[in-house]
Amino acid sequence: MDKKANLSSKGITAVFWGSFGSVLRALLQIITQIILARLLGPSEYGIFAIASIVLSFSKFFSDVGISYGLIQKKTISDLDIKFVFTWQVILGATVSCIVYFLAAPLSHFFNEARVIPVIRVASVICFITALASLSINLLKRELDFKSIQTAQVLSYIVGYIFIGIPLAVLGQQVWALIAAFISSEVLNLALMFRKSRHPIGIVLWRRDESQLVVYGARVFLTNVINWIIGNVDRVIIGRAFPAAQIGLYSLSYNLVSNPTLTIIAVIQSALFSTSARVQDDFDRLRKALLTMMGVVTLVLFPVFAGIAVASETILQALYGNAWLGAADVLRPIALAMPLYLLLGMATPLLWVSGQTQKEFLIQIPVAIGFVIIAAFAAMVSLDTVAWVVFGMYLVRATAIVATTCHALDLGLRRVFRSMRGGVVTTAITAILIAVVDLAARQTVELPLLWLGADIVAGLAGMLLSLWIFPNLVNHHVAQLFEKIAMRLPKRSSEKIVRFLYRGHLKRSI
Repeated sequence: MDKKANLSSKGITAVFWGSFGSVLRALLQIITQIILARLLGPSEYGIFAIASIVLSFSKFFSDVGISYGLIQKKTISDLDIKFVFTWQVILGATVSCIVYFLAAPLSHFFNEARVIPVIRVASVICFITALASLSINLLKRELDFKSIQTAQVLSYIVGYIFIGIPLAVLGQQVWALIAAFISSEVLNLALMFRKSRHPIGIVLWRRDESQLVVYGARVFLTNVINWIIGNVDRVIIGRAFPAAQIGLYSLSYNLVSNPTLTIIAVIQSALFSTSARVQDDFDRLRKALLTMMGVVTLVLFPVFAGIAVASETILQALYGNAWLGAADVLRPIALAMPLYLLLGMATPLLWVSGQTQKEFLIQIPVAIGFVIIAAFAAMVSLDTVAWVVFGMYLVRATAIVATTCHALDLGLRRVFRSMRGGVVTTAITAILIAVVDLAARQTVELPLLWLGADIVAGLAGMLLSLWIFPNLVNHHVAQLFEKIAMRLPKRSSEKIVRFLYRGHLKRSI
């Protein structure tokens, strides 16, 4: 088999397993979040949200990006792996200790004394994730997303379903979430290492690793800027509002961002790992970007638009009346997630094209502007901050996508054409959901029936859009779905292929 064809097949397999695992994990997250939110309430969720903010930032310092650099290197040795392992251990242990001793000052900053013991216990997570980073990135290098997703799904089930939920039922409050978090991370580390079986040893420095360190430093600085952009709203809210309000915002954000981050992690890893091997072939890189943008716009944009339209129904049906105050926050955050997906797809191709510094330079003014505007928005209301988040993602996605297209010599008109079908499908689906949701609310008094009607309307809207306008599925998207469909039983795959190519002739790229 041709080397590039084999790499393409491995890339498709990676996306397939990554997507399957992502969907399963996203469903598990939603289900467990619903159960835990009903058991714990907004205030306990708010305390956990504050601890999560601290940990998410600290984890960047426990992994400065050198393990991620192993994906890019064309060849790696045992000494390379031991060098990365050594620094992951040093950094992870150092950051965990710093977080532990800063728990009291951080609690003063957030005006919440109850968070001190929570941060101290949870600080060990920085060390655990630093150790796991090496195994994960070695598996990503081999495009072994089946093993990654299997480990993450199993560890999540054990941590949150078998440990977190029972502890919440027993009245352990925020400690149920902390126990679930830690146990999930520990099991994930064990499963990842069991699969990667990487060598362990102490190598403090190697002269030929300077390139790896420089690359890791660039990734680290970029990720810090990304963290500021992605979390400064919650930092500001954590300081300006009481725990219950923080809980409302956190639940709304997590409801849509957790699945989004899971999807982005798969897409970025598959794109980066695959394209790093063909980084000089711009035709293949352009095709990859157009294909993924077409797929995500067609499949996922309607989902987030539907969540925004039916936000009150979703919260009332799944979480109960205690969480209805989050509806005004959920709308703009849900609309921001498709924009997040777009920049998440463009970023790895910008990195592969050798222009990581451009992303960093773009993000700096966005981060500064976002911090200032979000601080003023917090003086108004929670939902004002949420709309600022939407505006930030709009600016950020536009800048990153445009820069990536310029780096790949790809016209924006071709990008818009690849997304056209998804935009039309999204509009039709959102309108149908809005109409059905309004009718259901006026007909019956059962929120679960409202939600069921909205889900049916969403599926019907997507299928009707593609049936009425068959050309909405462009040839890039059709070819990818065809390759995936060929893995299904023959009769099913034939039906899918006929549906994909309705209305236009099958073309080659």
